[in-house]
Amino acid sequence: MRTMTADLQTGPPPQWADVTVDESGEWIKKALADVRRAPVSSLVYGSVFVVLSWALVWLLLFADFGATLLPLASGYMLVGSMFAVPLHVISRAHERDESISVPVAIRRSLASLPGLAIVGVALTLVMLTWIMLAMLIFALFYGGQPMTMGYFAAELLISPQAALFLTTGSLVGAVMATVAFALAALSIPLLVDKPSTQPIHAMVVSIEAIARQPGVMIGWGATIAFITAAGMIPGFIGLAVTVPLAGYASWHAYRALLPHGI
Repeated sequence: MRTMTADLQTGPPPQWADVTVDESGEWIKKALADVRRAPVSSLVYGSVFVVLSWALVWLLLFADFGATLLPLASGYMLVGSMFAVPLHVISRAHERDESISVPVAIRRSLASLPGLAIVGVALTLVMLTWIMLAMLIFALFYGGQPMTMGYFAAELLISPQAALFLTTGSLVGAVMATVAFALAALSIPLLVDKPSTQPIHAMVVSIEAIARQPGVMIGWGATIAFITAAGMIPGFIGLAVTVPLAGYASWHAYRALLPHGI
């Protein structure tokens, strides 16, 4: 059977392991075990994103540009996997029966930085494309009206085109989220695990994982998106827990799919 990595000749073919949808529950359980083993590091790291989220919301509201909160929150979910790198390193240390702090995890991830930067650029382009599309969709439905929070919230509640606007935005956002997930799902943990891997090859491997087992991977992507979104709903406070949980779980998904790397 031909594979994407073989066709494109980007690097050595992965040694895949077959997984089922039911196994994704085990990845969550292992992530919870990581949180219990490193509760302070996990909560402190997650709390950083709570504070950053509050600061961003305050800045946008102060600038009366609050209507961009929704696309920016969605945009974070497109690039959020980049912020899981130290969590991947902590999970890998736990596999070796070693406990490390976040600063140590960051230092250990530096070797992967060049490759991760390339993936980060790709994800940033996806996020910027989504934000521009979101603004275009808003303009198509609401003309040249200002994107203030007061106007935006009122229009969503009373305008006849609100349902179609939300449906269109959700569909376009889902497409962009799928693209971002396909690029990052395995490429980021793979680069953490094997820093010498070419970033293009890492992204091709990640895309190939989606193509091999679309049901499992799309379901897993939806699970990660749900976990992340759940953390945003209660004033972003939940991110203190859901950010480390999603980061650890993503590492265990990688381990299950590529137990020996490539």
